[in-house]
Amino acid sequence: MKKITLFILFLFLNLHSQQIINKEEFEKCRKEFSKKICLSDDDKDSILFYLDKCPKESGPLENSGCPFPDTDGDGIIDKDDACPREKGEIDNNGCPWPDTDGDGILDKDDACPTLPGVPEENGCPKRGDCKEYFEKEKRELIAFKEKNNKEKQKFIELRKTIFNTIPKIFLVGENISVSIYVNTFINDNITFQCSSKSTLSHDKNLFLDQLFWSEDTFEYVSRKLKKNLIPVIGSVRSRKSVTKDFISGFRHEGYYQFMLDFPEYMDHNNSLAFYYTADNKKLKSEISGTKIVVHFELYSSKNQVKVELYKARDHHFYTYEYIDNQWKLITTEKNKY
Repeated sequence: MKKITLFILFLFLNLHSQQIINKEEFEKCRKEFSKKICLSDDDKDSILFYLDKCPKESGPLENSGCPFPDTDGDGIIDKDDACPREKGEIDNNGCPWPDTDGDGILDKDDACPTLPGVPEENGCPKRGDCKEYFEKEKRELIAFKEKNNKEKQKFIELRKTIFNTIPKIFLVGENISVSIYVNTFINDNITFQCSSKSTLSHDKNLFLDQLFWSEDTFEYVSRKLKKNLIPVIGSVRSRKSVTKDFISGFRHEGYYQFMLDFPEYMDHNNSLAFYYTADNKKLKSEISGTKIVVHFELYSSKNQVKVELYKARDHHFYTYEYIDNQWKLITTEKNKY
């Protein structure tokens, strides 16, 4: 009988020592609760009360007994959700499927994802007479311009966010090239008569380019970085200068007309091209070590802007998103060539 009693006592002490794995936390718990409560597990998550930060909600040990949050309520916990603030589907990593052209047909099901269309044409515009189609595009572009003109403060805040955080490796030398007209590609979709002539996507991006690269932006950036700014056209690989003929082409829209007052230099093609300096310096050389390209392709659909910085072998991408009335850096990608 004595051996049985000692064996039971041994089992009890062994079980007790396994339950109390953190004596300090257990003692803290005992100051407020009974031993029975501290060693209880009401939410059945196998984490005892004194170690459980959420004793009434079942959660994993790696999150201290609390359930992982699901901010957007889409059933995908934040740590596994690529878009934790937007409801999405598990097949798209928790993000909503995009609808770039806003025609109600998701890009994944849309044969013309950048052009508004109809279901019977798999998301592409109706065939036939284009008059109604282009009138609709014209109205959409006018509404787009009115909306974004009212939100100019967002672009002012964006330039502050971007140019207050440029790494020093991109600030070597006197000159920086800035692309003022990024998406020069218009459209070569010849599947449908109307859409093959559409310039809406191009026109929206160009409008955002010129809204951002205002005269105030040139002055702000030049003074902030203490650099000459050389406006160029196209991607980071392009060296196409901004000339008087180019600016004159936007006379009807009124874009970039302030540049006609900029000083000029002789570019690599022996053409007079514009540059900007806040200190009235004469451009000694057109050589620019760094090129900056601000992409607005995702601005309308996701409130996101991608900034591309290029210099020799360094090629960085920074994606900013407008969240809670402020621009936040959400991703950074650094490449070397």
